[in-house]
Amino acid sequence: MKLFFAGLATTAAVVCAAAVPAQAASLATAQAAPADPVKALKAQLLPGKGVKITELSSITLDFTVNDQAMQVKVNTRTSGILAFGKGDVAAADLRVRMTSRPENSRPPYRVIAEGRNAYVTNPGIAKALPAGRSWIGSKTGERENAILGTGTTPADLKFMLANSSEVAPGEYQGTSTLAAYRHNKATGDVEFHLYFDKNNLLTRTVVDSTSTSDGDSYDQMAFHTDTTYSGWGIKAKITAPAAAEVISEKKLNAKTRKAVIKAGYPDSGPF
Repeated sequence: MKLFFAGLATTAAVVCAAAVPAQAASLATAQAAPADPVKALKAQLLPGKGVKITELSSITLDFTVNDQAMQVKVNTRTSGILAFGKGDVAAADLRVRMTSRPENSRPPYRVIAEGRNAYVTNPGIAKALPAGRSWIGSKTGERENAILGTGTTPADLKFMLANSSEVAPGEYQGTSTLAAYRHNKATGDVEFHLYFDKNNLLTRTVVDSTSTSDGDSYDQMAFHTDTTYSGWGIKAKITAPAAAEVISEKKLNAKTRKAVIKAGYPDSGPF
């Protein structure tokens, strides 16, 4: 989930040079929900285990140019498997498709992430690379791999439950400020819906947020993330591609970089 808040914002920024707001707001209060779902989630985070995930994310950016209202919307569909380590996500094998307007859509790609590394491929990317290479490898400069933040962490779930109330059996709804939810100074509000099975395990989360700009870069930015989970506890072993099949993103020449981006490789890389 966190990955696509960050990744979609970056994509929209490339389209129209948008900036993320930086003002904090007050935290909304709601009836606290039971902590059992958090314990149930933590119990799943064991080495060798995993979960299937499908995430539909979007960002809609409204802005004004020369007194004319304009809008950019980017949609992302991510599906695959998250493999757990001890207490967190250790690796991911995902298929990603992005569409946008008014720009044209690009081909989907596959990304494998582990540690601080990510490896991206699709048929067009593999064809554009030097002979014998079929994956582009990159390493995040951050302490954590944002791709491994896909989905809902125990901390995320604990926060949302603490600011939610039960609206139906196994269903919770709540609100918060965006600043409190993202742990930064973003201005705006967020609403979330949580759905659980009979074992208190997440089956779906829906998160919607809206922020307004305090400058001239945009008028309003809206995020939507709808994530479904299935197969909790499946066996999951994800390994990186063989080193001989990988070329570092840093070693791509200008011609090859242009070709792989046209084939679907993200402009700013997988992170």
